[in-house]
Amino acid sequence: MDFSQEELVETIDRLVAGLIDRAGVTAGPVDALAVAEHHLGIPVQFVEPAEEDESGRRRPRSRPPGTGITLTTDMSTEQQQRAAAGGIAQLLMPEIFRKLSVTIGTESKQFLAHVRGLVVPRVLIPSRLLRSALRDCKYDVPALKRVFSTTSMEMIAARLLDLDAPCVIAVVDDGVVASRRGNRAPATRKLEAAEQECVDRVMELDLPHRARVGEWTAWGWPVPDRPFRRILLRAVPDDV
Repeated sequence: MDFSQEELVETIDRLVAGLIDRAGVTAGPVDALAVAEHHLGIPVQFVEPAEEDESGRRRPRSRPPGTGITLTTDMSTEQQQRAAAGGIAQLLMPEIFRKLSVTIGTESKQFLAHVRGLVVPRVLIPSRLLRSALRDCKYDVPALKRVFSTTSMEMIAARLLDLDAPCVIAVVDDGVVASRRGNRAPATRKLEAAEQECVDRVMELDLPHRARVGEWTAWGWPVPDRPFRRILLRAVPDDV
């Protein structure tokens, strides 16, 4: 395809920014359900969750006829908002492809998933609103969560990788690194000493912690309401 990742992201940012402006959203949180239903006219329906089989797994549910956003009654608010943002992403796809001169129907499933994965976080945490929130919240993920309350701390932390400031974001579950990504250079799953100190202190006290060790400064935050001990980390090299 004859465009770069930067051009793809810029196109999505512009389209989402225009949508958010037309919806009259000037600050977080973004109610994706309201934007989808009342501003875009996307039908939203609630259905009962699928039944479980003998092994405890949910039986596959056939998709209701027609287009729209289907939510189950057992979804959390964050899950509902993410599903609504997915419906908005689906609606924006043709315009994204048109602006990038992609012929509809020629795209792969992988590319569709990639584009959707870029649109959904930007609907719930639009780039302009994120930069505005940073003036008061800095890079404190719980503070940003209070602004963008319709989405998860994990999505907010991942969005920090889209900013210009170099950083590494890690997710640690029960003391094991589940993911670790940087926005300026590839990052392995090996934590820096400052990150490990944050993990140790957060595991011990269940409170946020900041550590500066060697050439890194790291911040760690516990994620509440998860079935396991999840910690988010943001680390920056001191030479930036």
